[in-house]
Amino acid sequence: MLGQLNATEWFDVGLTLYNQDRYNDSIQAYDKVIEIDPQNAVAWNNKGIDLGMLGKYDEALKSFDSATTINSSYAEAWYNRGAVHDLQGDYNSAIQDYTRAIEINPSYQKALINKNNDIDIVTDEWPDWNQF
Repeated sequence: MLGQLNATEWFDVGLTLYNQDRYNDSIQAYDKVIEIDPQNAVAWNNKGIDLGMLGKYDEALKSFDSATTINSSYAEAWYNRGAVHDLQGDYNSAIQDYTRAIEINPSYQKALINKNNDIDIVTDEWPDWNQF
């Protein structure tokens, strides 16, 4: 029965498995969606989330890259890219991704907050030149 599912049904399976914290299984379901519909940006994004939950950050970034290549106005995928860059300690890249998410959706509060937090981190890494 599972082999005969369409992309929408596989997507629903992936979401259900994600909600059960079954990330590896969820990835397999999203892979089925992508196999049927390679241009499904949401499936690429959700696969990236699952990969991030498993600590597979480089693979997650590739999934988010696919999502944003398919739909460059997909604010959530840009936000998720930023979140992974945060987890990797790459705050400058995270700021760029959050900025893109905010450009697309100016009221994206999580992106605004995370961007400001990262700006504070990056700013704190530079010495206070005013003390000299």
